Amino acid sequence: MKVIISISNFLLFFLILESYWITSVKAQCVQGDVSVQYSISGSQKPSQRTNDVTMNSDPKCRGNASVSTGVQGHIGPNTAEQNRRVDQVQQGSNKYPQVPNGTTVQIRSNVQVDVDNPADRFPHHPKK
Repeated sequence: MKVIISISNFLLFFLILESYWITSVKAQCVQGDVSVQYSISGSQKPSQRTNDVTMNSDPKCRGNASVSTGVQGHIGPNTAEQNRRVDQVQQGSNKYPQVPNGTTVQIRSNVQVDVDNPADRFPHHPKK
């Protein structure tokens, strides 16, 4: 019985000591950008597009998440020009100074699509 109590006291002491010295894991930051730029036309020329996304994050950033989304669409007989600019900035924090600096996870999913619509190339004369 004495041995069991000694072992349980040792385990309790070890758990307390471990929780004091070992910090819990804290999430780093996440930045995301999702966009679609599409054109449905009969111009037979690709659309002129820009998609300028800038993501900056302080190395001390912890536990933040930001996502930007955008859709640009064009339907018509002529070619399109689509321009998109996004700036994301995440600041740091001293909330968890014991957690080492880490890299922010950055995710980009930017789709650009041109769909040919041959019907746009034929003159349309409504019935009278």
